[in-house]
Amino acid sequence: MTPKTSRRVAQAIITFLFIYLATPIVVTIIYSFSTTWVKSIVPSGLTLKWYGQLVTNPEFTTALVRSLGLGLLTTVIAMICFLPVVFYANVYSPSVKSHLRFITVLPFTIPGIILVTGLIQLYANLPIPKILILVLAISLLSLPMTYQALDNAFIGRDFRAMFEQALVLGDKPFTAFVKIIIPNIRAGILVAMLLTFTSAFGEYVLTNLLLGGNFETLKIYMFRLMQSNGQASSVLTTIYFLFLALISLILIIIMQRYSAPHKSPKEVPDH
Repeated sequence: MTPKTSRRVAQAIITFLFIYLATPIVVTIIYSFSTTWVKSIVPSGLTLKWYGQLVTNPEFTTALVRSLGLGLLTTVIAMICFLPVVFYANVYSPSVKSHLRFITVLPFTIPGIILVTGLIQLYANLPIPKILILVLAISLLSLPMTYQALDNAFIGRDFRAMFEQALVLGDKPFTAFVKIIIPNIRAGILVAMLLTFTSAFGEYVLTNLLLGGNFETLKIYMFRLMQSNGQASSVLTTIYFLFLALISLILIIIMQRYSAPHKSPKEVPDH
């Protein structure tokens, strides 16, 4: 097979995969705007009625607010807990990173049903709100993405020298961390925050098993709509897909903006 033929075969395979993956999304979006679409190739008409009904539905608003609150709270807790640990591992104790890598693999090996069962048995008799248990559990499950994004931000610079120079100049450790370290890893922090927020915002298994109908998030509400109203479910699916597309676009912009090599600062002449 010649290189030209191989290239054409690769392009054909990629085109087929793109069509295969994009077709359900396009059909769902079209169906969300259709008046009726039964036994025909194209819908009989287009309307925004379903979007209006969904947006004005108080159940949708409540589910959306709960998902946003869960995502924001999980993101804040994850950053407060994981950022200092990743900083310490990269700056002062690189040997700890091997243990962190092992820990970050654990969320992939523990099924959600086993995790929820263990959490319920462990904290059932303790006066701890289940919502707090849920937030901490989701924070741990998001650890692989959060750790990788933060760890990548520490590559390529001598953060230990920068941090110690700030301490020598009179800054407190917390002040030096905020003024020196955070501005230089802001791209990694933003990526980690977006990935953590997206993971918590779309969490279904833990939320449904741990809290059930007592705390209906957007994903649980979406699953309930799928069983009762197909078009309303398509509308919600379209909104959720556009939200994820927006998050992906923001991630791409951040990576393109900060992936360029940093220019070395000009030397300051001695006085």
